Order: sequence, then structure tokens, then C-alpha cells
Amino acid sequence: MNPILTVVLPAYNERNNIDFLLQNLAKADTNHQIKRVIYVDDDSPDGSSEYIKSLANPPFEVLCIHRIGRQGLSSAVVEGVMLADTDYVAVMDADGQHEPDDLMGMLNLALVDKADFIVGSRFKAQDSLDNHTGMRHFISKKGNALCNFILKRELTDPLTGFFLFKRSIFLNAVRDMKPTGFKILLEFLYRIRNNNIEVVEYPIQFRTRHEGESKLDSKVLLEFIDQILGFITKGLFPEKLFGFLLVGASGLVVHLGLLYALLFIFGVSFNMAQSLATLSSMISNFSLNNVLTFRRNRLAGWKWLKGLIYFIAVCSIGATANVGAAAYLNGAGESWWLSGLLGVLVGTIFNFVLSRFFIWKP
Repeated sequence: MNPILTVVLPAYNERNNIDFLLQNLAKADTNHQIKRVIYVDDDSPDGSSEYIKSLANPPFEVLCIHRIGRQGLSSAVVEGVMLADTDYVAVMDADGQHEPDDLMGMLNLALVDKADFIVGSRFKAQDSLDNHTGMRHFISKKGNALCNFILKRELTDPLTGFFLFKRSIFLNAVRDMKPTGFKILLEFLYRIRNNNIEVVEYPIQFRTRHEGESKLDSKVLLEFIDQILGFITKGLFPEKLFGFLLVGASGLVVHLGLLYALLFIFGVSFNMAQSLATLSSMISNFSLNNVLTFRRNRLAGWKWLKGLIYFIAVCSIGATANVGAAAYLNGAGESWWLSGLLGVLVGTIFNFVLSRFFIWKP
């Protein structure tokens, strides 16, 4: 049988899993249907890219897209799929958690039943997994229900990272995609939600990672919420704004807590206490935004200090915009609470826009 499948593997620090996965893919591919494996590596510090390029006599063609200055699972998948040239393309994890035998089962289903889009579901045959607990389980179960509502489908696992599809479907949808969210499958399904394309689920085994640590954490949860809000608002809710607002709320807690401590515990004058509390909340907001909201463009070293100075300056200008807008509206006859609220909105939008496009440049 002619090779008809390309396997795309987005990767970061997966060097110790490369040989294991390739060997198992070759073992499962008894009919030699895999033409090419494409790793998309986001400049892993463990040297994954160079190791992939140095492989001697791999069982099939193995390519590596070594990305520098570009990050993110979704965009990695898009770049990998765009390099493919086979009728079918599969996306799976590079950490060994997805079974190559399941991959070949999904391909066989596509060929026998003429299915154009197959999702490898962790929950098709079971409701929970022993190795899928805590935040992962919470995001999967609650997130799956929310995704089905948005997609208008009844899938058991729309958040899986394991799926196979006809490349022609992807090519028809890719120009409408925004590959910046938590899950590229969710983005893909959203873009074809109004098309007459049947999505079939295939029950898979979800193994424990062969090597390394899971990359799913609270930061990924923020990306997921961003993606969902973008769908619900038809793109009107800017990416990263939710995380920015959440960090801003934490900064308010820092500000008020420190202000109280300085005034009533240490006896500092109000003006001094307010100044120190304001500066501290700015530093807190900057630090959290750097590691959470804008983590793909996070700053380090001297760039971190330079970014902090810029952030304080931006927030100071934003505060001026806040007061100016509120004063103008109040002077025009608006109620005090509405003027104040709109002033905060103006200041927040000002801070967000400059933070995203000036401090943490895309």
C-alpha cells in the first residue's frame, strides 16, 4: 500500500521520547502507510531539533521544523500540517501518551468507512482515566461540555490532542483559523462547524508519559478560557484580555492589603502608604502578566527590568486617562458611578493595548 499518512508531532523538550515513539510508530505501521513524520519543535533547550536531524536510518522520513521566536501548540500544528503532502494527516502528542496502534486503527477507520475526520477519544469507552486526574481531569470534563455547547456537537473528547483528518478539509479551513488558543482541534472543529463534515470518534488508550513532565498547568487554563471567550463573542473579546483582567484583580488585592498594613500596622502616612501600595501592585501585576498572560513573550534579565519600567510608565499614563475620562463624563452630567466605571474601563483598555503590543510584543 502506498504511504498515505503524515504524522505531525508538536514538541518541546521531548528528546528522551523521540526514539521510543518512532520505534513504536514503525512497529504499528505494518502496512507501511506512514510516509513522513514531522516534528515541530519550539527551540527546545534539550536539543530536540538537532537530535531529530541527526537520526540515522529512521523507519520513514523524519523532518523537523525548528521554530525560533514562534511558540504555541496550535501554531506548531498548523505549520506541520501545511508541510504535509499526503491525503491524510494525523496530529498526536510527542510524549508517548498516544498509542501508535490507535493511530493505525484510526487510519483504517478512515479508509474503510470513508471517514474524513476522526477524533481519538479518551472517554469514548470510559468516563475517567487513572492517569488523568486533578486539573487535567477538571479541564477535560468541564471543558468538553462547554466545547460541545459551542460546537453544537456531541463529542466525548473535543479537547483531545489526537486526531486524524483529510488534508483537503484543513486546507479549506486554515485561512479562517486563529492558531493561538489552548487546543487546535477545538479551533479546527469550530471553523468547520457549519460544514457537512461528519466527525467520528475512535476510543483510544491514554498512557502515562514515557519521559518528562506534563505541560498542562494554570497558564494553559487561561489560554483555554481566552479561546472560549473568543468563540462566544465572535472574536470581539481580545486574546489575553481575560488573563490581564484577572491579574489586575489580584493587583487590587495586593494594593489594598499593603495599604491597610502600612496605615494600621506600621503607622505610615497615607500619601506614602498609597504610593508604596501603588508601586507594589504595579510590580505584582507586571510579574504575573509576564509569567501568565504574556508567557509566550515573557521577558528575562535586563529586558525584564526594562519592561517593568515601561509597564509602570504605561500604568501611570493609563491612570491619567482613567481620571481624565471620568472627569469629562462627570462634568457632562453623567452619574458619579458611571463616570468612575467608564474611567476605569478606558484606563484598563489603554494599559492592555500598550502592554500587549509595546511591552510584550507578539
